Amino acid sequence: MSAEEMVQIRLEDRCYPVSKSKLIEQSDYFRALYRSGMREAVRPEVGPEVQQLRGLSAPGLRLVLDFINAGGAREGWGLSEDELAEASVLSEMVEAASFLQVTALLRLLLSHVRLGNCLELYRLAQVYGLPDLQDACLRFMVLRFHQVLCQPQFPLLLSPPQAPGDCSLKQRLREARMRGTPVLVALGDFLGGPLAPHPYQGEPPSMLRYEETTERWFPLANNLPPDLVNVRGYGSAILDNYLFIVGGYRITSQEISAAHSYNPITNEWLQVASMNQKRSNFKLVAVNSKLYAIGGQAVSNVECYNPEQDAWNFVAPLPNPLAEFSACECKGKIYVIGGYTTRGE
Repeated sequence: MSAEEMVQIRLEDRCYPVSKSKLIEQSDYFRALYRSGMREAVRPEVGPEVQQLRGLSAPGLRLVLDFINAGGAREGWGLSEDELAEASVLSEMVEAASFLQVTALLRLLLSHVRLGNCLELYRLAQVYGLPDLQDACLRFMVLRFHQVLCQPQFPLLLSPPQAPGDCSLKQRLREARMRGTPVLVALGDFLGGPLAPHPYQGEPPSMLRYEETTERWFPLANNLPPDLVNVRGYGSAILDNYLFIVGGYRITSQEISAAHSYNPITNEWLQVASMNQKRSNFKLVAVNSKLYAIGGQAVSNVECYNPEQDAWNFVAPLPNPLAEFSACECKGKIYVIGGYTTRGE
């Protein structure tokens, strides 16, 4: 039984051993080289076979060769999730994998898109012309749009449109989130009555969706988070296809400032930044990709939530504290209608 034939890959003054058969199997670059009949493909009569590479980083090449030596398998490759989130590691590895045309490794990255690396992988996919990876990153960013907006690297990718009719990355993601069939969702305690879900088993659900074809309500797989149970007088609004539940009061305690968002695409709740002011019985309005919490019980101030910063800031207040009023958005402006002041006017 003969020993496996090895090739030494030389980069600058270092050599990296790799199985020749696995190298040919995994790298389109070396497969084409060995089939070409070029001088570099001829094995020397004396000494180990050496292939010279230039222009790559040593860490990136090492990661790619480790993947090749592992036979193109994720198991035994040795790259951790933390390393997959480091921009420098990803950049050097994708550069080497693209140069050596190790398509199995580039395909593997499609299933390793995470919040910590999606922006860097998207940038690399643009640089090295990897449409499948670019599409995978876009799909991931659409799913977690607001979380992606908060990443410090996101503004770096917001280059202006290159031609009339083009749109920015932010606009593409926002528009993609709005595709699909609109669904009516109800929140609350549904023990019976017209909104009783069908079928109904076990604990009563706290979130229902309405199916128009059957004219019935069905429970969603994900209920309200514990922090929102027994909360009343909260503000609610839709922004970028997220449902926001903000503020309110608990039956057993005082007003709260907590804020949560529900992502219908992933069926997940996420706690976001709390308001600066505890408030209940107020109005929450979405305007120009931001949320505005207006007034409240004996409160006249107004706060604005920016999902790109995950932060609330005070803006111009109401002239007077106002109760039992309505508010809406029209053409980028907020209209406050009706209600009465603390003086009963």
